[in-house]
Amino acid sequence: MGNITFNQDGQMSNKDQIDYWNGPGGEKWVTHADRLDGLLAPFAEAVLDQAQLQSGESVLDIGCGAGALSLKAAGQVGEMRGVRGVDVSRPLVGLASQRAALSGAPAKFEVADASAYRAPDPIDAVISRFGVMFFEDPVSAFANIRISVRPEGRIVFACWQSLALNDWASAPLEAAIPLLPAPPTPPPAGAPGPFAFADRDYVSSILRDAGWRGIAVTPWQDNLRLPGNSIAEVAGFMMELGPVARLVKEAGVDLAKVEMALQTSLELHLQKDGHVYMPAAAWIVSATAS
Repeated sequence: MGNITFNQDGQMSNKDQIDYWNGPGGEKWVTHADRLDGLLAPFAEAVLDQAQLQSGESVLDIGCGAGALSLKAAGQVGEMRGVRGVDVSRPLVGLASQRAALSGAPAKFEVADASAYRAPDPIDAVISRFGVMFFEDPVSAFANIRISVRPEGRIVFACWQSLALNDWASAPLEAAIPLLPAPPTPPPAGAPGPFAFADRDYVSSILRDAGWRGIAVTPWQDNLRLPGNSIAEVAGFMMELGPVARLVKEAGVDLAKVEMALQTSLELHLQKDGHVYMPAAAWIVSATAS
């Protein structure tokens, strides 16, 4: 993921990202990995549907997290060349490696920054589930990734559309912001972060400048069922992980009041089955290596 975090100014340097995901961010993601993988499963399926992986292909998963997408891909390509997942988070890579060992899947994982990583062998397909929006220099990062891909190889990744189209993120923020000492400064357009690639033209230009071609940016929109069997559970989850979590904790506000505000906001999205569903919008991006 996928990484869904903000600081007060909406930006994190590459070092900050690495520190965070090797500290509380990574540890919390490990704790909630099964719930998060369930939440994001539709995007993994969308990436794999677009990637059309074939038996015997070599696959690289960027920002692999706890390995859910990698393991699904491994089931498609088989043992001949397998899947390699990279992530900056040592705790998440550790969990991914454990999952692979338990399942016997042909997947290997390593701690690495994809912006500088070089695969040991040519890659047929690069995939990612919300792991590519955090590069400080995205053109350089995608150009470096392309070097590891064989000619005519491909990349397919999911990235978020705008915050305004993702109620799972915007609604909790709107509920929490009135309780902050001051509203957070919105990040500049394209700044590294979850919504860096909200503009489809910007995403296309990055890939084009990085030497990719045949670029396609396809919209994905649906309602996500948020983790939890009650409003209180969903609000508690949002206080642990999500756009609100770091924002309110760094601001030093009354967390109980924020959680109550979240519960009130979530009531609008409670459905008859007792679960909370909120709109989400992403891009499924694909391109071919020149």
